[in-house]
Amino acid sequence: MTGEHGDALYSLGLLRDVTRWSVPVAVAAAIVGSAFTHDARFGISCALGAGVDIGTLAWALRRTRDIDAHEALASGPLLNTFLFRLTVKAVLLVAAVLLPALLDLWGAVAGVLTVDMTIATAGSAAAAWHTFRPHRSGG
Repeated sequence: MTGEHGDALYSLGLLRDVTRWSVPVAVAAAIVGSAFTHDARFGISCALGAGVDIGTLAWALRRTRDIDAHEALASGPLLNTFLFRLTVKAVLLVAAVLLPALLDLWGAVAGVLTVDMTIATAGSAAAAWHTFRPHRSGG
């Protein structure tokens, strides 16, 4: 296994971890945001946005499960999946702007940024933890 290949495996593993870690972050954001704004639309919009964000990332990662990690990161179908993911998030944000009686824009923004915020915080901490640990040889 080459260093580049190992980096690719670690990146996919980290994304899978971030997908799991994003669920409690989304729940907390929806509850705290609704309590702070005194508006259930915030929580509903946040939960909807987080469901789209987390769900589409999990779907993209499931598509890579049975193929080589290095190929998965460079594959066209995975790129298309992430473009679809961004498109769905954008459509949700536009819907929140056009339907303010049903959706809260800031709740939708918080929801669609759940994975990104989790990567920025917990993902960065996990990457630093693994990067700066002493190397252990396998044999």
